[in-house]
Amino acid sequence: MGIRNILNFITIPGVIIHEYGHKLFCDLTKVRVKKVCYFRFGNPAGYVIHEQPKNFFQSLLIVFGPFIFGTFFSVISYLYSYFYKGEIAEVIFIWLGFSAAYNSFPSDADAKVLWKETNNHIRRNPLAIIGYPFSLFIWLQNKLSYIYFDVFYAILIYLFVYHKLLNITMLSFFA
Repeated sequence: MGIRNILNFITIPGVIIHEYGHKLFCDLTKVRVKKVCYFRFGNPAGYVIHEQPKNFFQSLLIVFGPFIFGTFFSVISYLYSYFYKGEIAEVIFIWLGFSAAYNSFPSDADAKVLWKETNNHIRRNPLAIIGYPFSLFIWLQNKLSYIYFDVFYAILIYLFVYHKLLNITMLSFFA
C-alpha cells in the first residue's frame, strides 16, 4: 500500500466534505440534485448527479463548490483545533481540516464538465471564457498531486491559520 493510498484512506471525511460542497452549491444555485453518494469504496469515491445547470456561472460554482467549501471547512477545523491544545479534540479537528483541504480540489471529471459547459455557453455569454483557464488550473493541480500538491495545500492552510492565531494571541498578550 503506497503513501497515496494511505492518505486517501485516512482522509475519507474529506471525500464526504468534497461531495457536500458540490451538493451545497447545487442547492445555492437552484440546480436540482438527483442523487448523492457521499462516499463509497470505488472510483469515483463519491459523486453528485444533478440536472443540467441553466447558465455558466451555476456550472462554475458547482464545480468549484468543493474547493470553496472544503477550504472554508478546513480553516474552521484548524481554528477549532487551536482551542483544544493537548486534547484529543485538537487532533480530531486537525485531521478533519487536513482531510477537507486535501480533498478540496475539483477532479479531472469536474474539469471536463467545466470545459464542456464553457464550450456550451461561450457564444451566449462571452464571460464564460474564464472556464478555460479554470479547467486548465484543475487539470494542472491534479497533475501536481503526483508531487503531493494537495498535501502541501492542506499544510499551508494549517500554517496560515496557526500563524494568524499566534499573531492575534501575541497582540492580545502585549495589549
